Amino acid sequence: MMIDKIGYVNPVFLEGANRNSQTSKGRDADSIRLSQEALEQSELYQATEIVHSAPDSRVDLVAEIKARIDDPSFLSDAVLDATIEKMLAVLM
Repeated sequence: MMIDKIGYVNPVFLEGANRNSQTSKGRDADSIRLSQEALEQSELYQATEIVHSAPDSRVDLVAEIKARIDDPSFLSDAVLDATIEKMLAVLM
């Protein structure tokens, strides 16, 4: 078995490269047409980027919940029972 030297260039590839440069001169301008699916994927990607760049929490809602928790009457037995029932409903 014999291994060629690194950097060996096949003359067939060089000949093909010259031929491609000649055919591209005949065109006026290049154009691209996107499919409807590609356009929809682009819109979906842009919407996803907007969602990811948005802040993770709503400051006003967080402040309201903190105020409710700080209120001593918030954590009553009725609220705790309702919370436990909701958690059990999800688990079952």
